[in-house]
Amino acid sequence: MGHTKKLRFAVITGVGLIILAGEGVAMAQNGLTAGLALSNVIFTQQVGGIEADNFSLFVDRETLKDSEVAVSRLKLEDATITDLCMSAPIKLPGLGDRRFQMKAPGASTKATNLVIGAKELNGSMTMTNPQIGVDAQQLSDKAEPGSFGISMTHLSAKNQLIYATSLSADKLTAAGGQIKVVKEGEGEC
Repeated sequence: MGHTKKLRFAVITGVGLIILAGEGVAMAQNGLTAGLALSNVIFTQQVGGIEADNFSLFVDRETLKDSEVAVSRLKLEDATITDLCMSAPIKLPGLGDRRFQMKAPGASTKATNLVIGAKELNGSMTMTNPQIGVDAQQLSDKAEPGSFGISMTHLSAKNQLIYATSLSADKLTAAGGQIKVVKEGEGEC
């Protein structure tokens, strides 16, 4: 009685972290500002490649638990992600600092209407039919009037490292995905 298995606790905590991030983005997209704060966790996504149709980006802000941060809001209508490795620092009572990690090898991750709040984005990309400097309200009715935006019909990106505050999608499939909680410094991403 009163004993919780470490693996069960870690999985429940990890799933809760993903759900919380997704709900926070859904609220941000819908313009809701009350009721649910983001977790204050900046998580990383390392991807070998992204192929996306109808990509747009506009400058926005995320409201975290104790502060607000500037982000680039990345919107990918239909995306295939290759070699995804996502991780987030977590603290577990009695265990200390750990790292939540989700991996999906190969071109196994597909997303519909994927939205990422990116604090920082690094990597190479090729844009098809780019329009740079468009009014972001053309990309989202939630954007501030006159704010900066980028739009393109197709994005091909390689070796991306994304520091994100949030992520949501209408549908996200990660075939062959692996979720685990590891000690800090032992993660693969």
